[in-house]
Amino acid sequence: MNEKAADPFNWRTWHAVVVLGVLGLFLFSIRSILNPFILFLLLLFLVQPYSTRFHQMLVATAALLTFVWLLDTTGFLLAPFVLALVLAYIQHPLVARMERRGLSRLAATVLLALPAIAIIGVVLFVGIPALSAQVAELIRGTPAFLQTVTLRLEQWQAQLQSRDLPWLDEQALVDRLRSIQPEVVMAWMQQRQEAIAQGVWTGLLGVGKGLGAVLSLLGYVFLTPILTFYLLRDWTGIQARLRELVPGPYRDRVVGFASEYDRLLARYLRGQVLAAAIVGVLTWLGFLIAGFPYALLLGAVAGVFNIIPYMGLVASLIPALVIALFSANPLVALLKIAIVFAVVQALDSSVIGPRVVGEAVGLHPVWVLLALAVTGYFFGFVGLLIAVPLAVLVKLLLGYALDRYRASTLFRGERPLVAVE
Repeated sequence: MNEKAADPFNWRTWHAVVVLGVLGLFLFSIRSILNPFILFLLLLFLVQPYSTRFHQMLVATAALLTFVWLLDTTGFLLAPFVLALVLAYIQHPLVARMERRGLSRLAATVLLALPAIAIIGVVLFVGIPALSAQVAELIRGTPAFLQTVTLRLEQWQAQLQSRDLPWLDEQALVDRLRSIQPEVVMAWMQQRQEAIAQGVWTGLLGVGKGLGAVLSLLGYVFLTPILTFYLLRDWTGIQARLRELVPGPYRDRVVGFASEYDRLLARYLRGQVLAAAIVGVLTWLGFLIAGFPYALLLGAVAGVFNIIPYMGLVASLIPALVIALFSANPLVALLKIAIVFAVVQALDSSVIGPRVVGEAVGLHPVWVLLALAVTGYFFGFVGLLIAVPLAVLVKLLLGYALDRYRASTLFRGERPLVAVE
């Protein structure tokens, strides 16, 4: 009897093995309809009878991975919610300041929403049509642009044939240039003008096609302001509920860390958004005064991409150089670009950056570039947007770990690494 009880392979063990085998076969047979969310619910059901620390960590890890999967799968639908959260986060200090002056939270939110709605209306009914007109003009001018390109290529061919450059195979390059047929390229562009315009619009929105694009556009235009209003109105309540979710023994430590991160991140976001808007307006005015074509389009590109450190200059400089090289007078156009970008970048580096953004997060430029490179490689354009916030988080975590290490008995030399008998 004792031997039977001591046998590890009793009927319960075999029953568990059979059940797991049947469950595995069942999951394999319905693998086409499975997704991480369903598997997460199944995991919750299976580990529900257990309450060990390992199972709790397993559920927490699975929940985090499932959340990341949901973001990746439905990101284009969640974009208006994320944008509303960022806008509410940026505007919260203004509402708090109005509250300290005697206004209610609702009244302060409404007063702040009115100019925001006016700005959105101006952008929608004035800025977007003007921007769309310049994009349409750029597309309509493609055939003439290609004719200019052809003339430039013919001039370069003549210049290449008249020179003997030891490091260049002139004849091979000339043959390559002659193989380009401008008529074919122009016909292709004319046939696909609508598709190109739609692709540019879709790319600017960062959404998919079909219903997803429509839903995302409606979300940006209508849903984002509404969500921003409600989030801004209930911001303090949301913070209080999140604070209550933190376990009591860790609450003070977590809240202190979150407050420090909030201070650095808020300073960076508000400064960077304001600096990007100023750079965009200055770029537009500079090109407008210089008489450079597509000034509004280039200013919008510079402003939007300037939210990402060091990207606004590159994103607006490349199309400006292309337009200048194939304009009627390339040297004059290049001189205009040089003057505008020199003035804007000088103001950005000496006035806008130090006064508006300042040393917001205390990160060395090398670490900022490293964060942009790493997150951009793994997460694309979204990674570029979250690079600095993630870098700030890593900096705080490393600082916290370093403080703990310096406070340890190991660092102070009060305890040896190996016990000596």
